[in-house]
Amino acid sequence: MKFTMFLSGLLLLFLLLGWTESVEGDNVDINTLASIINFFEENYKRVDGDKYPRQYATAINVQKHQCQQNFNPSQNNFLTQEEAVNVKNAITDDTKALYQGAELIAAGTKKVVISKKKQYNMHSESLLLNPADNSPMTKLLNKRKDGCSVFYTFESPCLDTCLDATGSHSILKALENWKEHDGIKAFVFKNFWKFDTKKDLQTKFKQIVAHVPLYRCVSENQCYACKGEGNTRIDAHCLPPPEN
Repeated sequence: MKFTMFLSGLLLLFLLLGWTESVEGDNVDINTLASIINFFEENYKRVDGDKYPRQYATAINVQKHQCQQNFNPSQNNFLTQEEAVNVKNAITDDTKALYQGAELIAAGTKKVVISKKKQYNMHSESLLLNPADNSPMTKLLNKRKDGCSVFYTFESPCLDTCLDATGSHSILKALENWKEHDGIKAFVFKNFWKFDTKKDLQTKFKQIVAHVPLYRCVSENQCYACKGEGNTRIDAHCLPPPEN
């Protein structure tokens, strides 16, 4: 009897350890994520002729261990097939504004001319995530089924276009598709889109969290998990500071 209970205890411990490793293995390491985003900023950030950084977004689908603890991305071990100059040239060309590589995709903003008097800029998030079922992101995810996929946008997705569920440039359907992809997932932003700082980001950001984990990375060594799953609130670090 005691031997049977001992075996049962060992089995339970084994299952619990396996479950814990599985849960941890499905999440990006927060320190490694900060290093990855810093790598993007150092190598691919869009900076126009006036030396002022402009909106851009990028996404990767890499081996899982490259998003886990103790991985330090460098030119020698990370995204080695992507030439930084090619990425920058592509995303600063506002007639296309799109780069599609082996493990990385990136976009600036694309100028869409409707008429001589009417034009608009297609946002980088939409360029990478739409059309939802056949986007650059779709093709990237299909290259590796169980790796680590990270989507990074310099400024948070705009509420009136990217996070408008009924809009033609909404990214929410694409995020729903991404949710079904295996492996580690992280949706990351750095700054707040300037026209959205006084809007209800608490509610809108939860639309992202419903599909993929949301993070805010503010420096080369500081990222925050935005949380917001279920009835929990979005972490304060991922929201604009309250007005005095």
